[in-house]
Amino acid sequence: MLIRLGVLTLVALVVSGSVALAKPGKVPPNRNWVAVIRDGKLKNMAPKDGLITDSKTFEKLWKAWRPDEKVPAIDFKKEFVAVTLASGPNRPGIGATVDEGKMKILANQTLIAGEGFGYSLATFNRKGIKTVNGKKLPDK
Repeated sequence: MLIRLGVLTLVALVVSGSVALAKPGKVPPNRNWVAVIRDGKLKNMAPKDGLITDSKTFEKLWKAWRPDEKVPAIDFKKEFVAVTLASGPNRPGIGATVDEGKMKILANQTLIAGEGFGYSLATFNRKGIKTVNGKKLPDK
C-alpha cells in the first residue's frame, strides 16, 4: 500500500511538472540594446518581419544605427535578433513569451512627441523556437 502511494505521488509530480512546462513562459532577451535616433529616415532600415538571422544584415543595421560603437559578436546559429520600433523619440520596452515553440514578442513604449524613433535590438536563443510572432524562424 505504501509503495502504491509513493508511485502515485511520483506520477502526480511528473504529470504536474509536465503541465507546468507546457504552459507559456516569459523569456527575457539575452542582450538588449535600446536607443533613440532623431533621423526618422533610418527607420526604414529595420527588417520588415522584425527579425535578423545573419551577421551581414545585423552589421549593416548596427553601423547605421550605432555608428560609433563596435559591432557585437552574435552567433546566429544559436541566437537571433528581434527588432522592435517605437514611434517618435520613444524608447521601446520588450518582452517575450514562448508556448510550444511559438514566440510572441511584446513591445511597449514611452509616450513622448517629437522627431525620430526608438528601437530595441534584442537577442534570443534559437533553441526550441519555431516561429516568432507567427513567422517561421529560418533554420541555421
